Amino acid sequence: MPSVPNVLLFWIAFVLTRPLGATAGDFLTKPTAKGGLDLGTAGSSAALLAVLLGLMAYAQVQERRARA
Repeated sequence: MPSVPNVLLFWIAFVLTRPLGATAGDFLTKPTAKGGLDLGTAGSSAALLAVLLGLMAYAQVQERRARA
């Protein structure tokens, strides 16, 4: 059974990051006339995937440098 601090931390992280994700999603999909990037669903998914892969590659490079 999860401990109370772990459950509390999960819900704090969930509540704090959900609006951030919604705002980022709106920014990526909203038309440019309304201040967004107008990437659409597929384009925003591709952009987020590229960011994720880039951050993973960066972390891998940093780990290899730390070991050397």
